[in-house]
Amino acid sequence: MDIIERNVQILISVIRQSSVYKEYKKQEEILSKQPELKERVNRFRAGNYRTQHETQKEFLFEKMDELVKESEELRKIPEVNAYLDAELALCRLLQKTTRELTCGIGLDIPDL
Repeated sequence: MDIIERNVQILISVIRQSSVYKEYKKQEEILSKQPELKERVNRFRAGNYRTQHETQKEFLFEKMDELVKESEELRKIPEVNAYLDAELALCRLLQKTTRELTCGIGLDIPDL
């Protein structure tokens, strides 16, 4: 294993030890105790991903309206709200880490 691979494994370990990751796993476990609700949340998450990456522009606003309504309903459920907040915090941590790596090595990525 070379030095980059070793340090990636160290970074993974550090992230898993972080309070952000631990909170995410805690909320994931709580939500998993309600399989039907977890499935509903997962359908919402998958629909959100597909909308952001695959939806044709002419249907984008319609799909976004559907997602907003579903999000509002799901967010009324405390376990779902806590899980989605924890997931968002973990995603932001990973995005920040990726941004710092990208900038740190000087990879020139144009603004979209």
